[in-house]
Amino acid sequence: MSDLIAAYLFCAGAGSGAAFLAAVFECLVRVGAFRRARFAGRRQVVSMRAVVLSVYGAALVLLAFGMLCLVFDLGRPDLALKLFLRPSLTLSTFGAFALAVLALALMVLVALRLGRENQGAIRRRIDGLSRAVVIVASAAVMAYAGLLLGQADGMPLFETPWLAVLFVASALASGLAVVMLAVAVAGNGHVEAVRYLKRRLTVRLDVALIVLEAVAAGLYLAAIALGPAGTVALAPLLTGAQGGLFVGGFGLGGLTVPLVLDLLQWRRPLPGWAYGLAAVATLLGALALRFALVQAAGPLLSWAPVA
Repeated sequence: MSDLIAAYLFCAGAGSGAAFLAAVFECLVRVGAFRRARFAGRRQVVSMRAVVLSVYGAALVLLAFGMLCLVFDLGRPDLALKLFLRPSLTLSTFGAFALAVLALALMVLVALRLGRENQGAIRRRIDGLSRAVVIVASAAVMAYAGLLLGQADGMPLFETPWLAVLFVASALASGLAVVMLAVAVAGNGHVEAVRYLKRRLTVRLDVALIVLEAVAAGLYLAAIALGPAGTVALAPLLTGAQGGLFVGGFGLGGLTVPLVLDLLQWRRPLPGWAYGLAAVATLLGALALRFALVQAAGPLLSWAPVA
């Protein structure tokens, strides 16, 4: 497995996670799950429109870059086209179509938000349908990566369903990091809706998702340690060449740093850079996790249990 696969796993995870959270958030706002006054008024609507547009745009760019990584890793674009021209009932085909559908739905959402603010009935229906498609397709993409790696033979690090759980949790956490960066860059800090997102909703949700990711990582490591290969399979990941990436980059940088910053922000306001730093740390940790797993699996390709 190459670094291009690790890059794809990161881009697909962060992009699909961001798209999923933004689409779910928009649906919740529209059904009145939050106090309406907080998101009512022209200033609120314009600012939230800019934030959501930024999230959808960033998700689309991440997915496009991830798909390019897959094509370059194959070395032959015609092989990628065959997945669409001659589809078969395989996990790879499912993932390819999920990526394509998600990208197309995001294009529609971006185009609608670049257009006029006042949408007609037909455009509102298209918008609602596109958000529903994004939610379903992004959930499929988040789960697809872990399930695909689980099909690899002779790789003890991938032979557990907890890998898919870890990848979904990491995708949601890194997706929220993309949302947080969009709030910090595109949001108007003087608008109540943006302040609510920045000081309360995203920080509290980030704490929950980081804890979920840490629990999933612990269960994943326990499953590998209790598996046929035992703790030997974890050596490259914890104490070997990839230990710095997994323990330092993911464990400390991607989990501990953003969790501490979030907990501090939960208690009292911090300088603006702390909010962005937490998001960047989460993204770097997600990247380190995927590179560490892909690189650590290489030496175990020929592993076989000794009688």
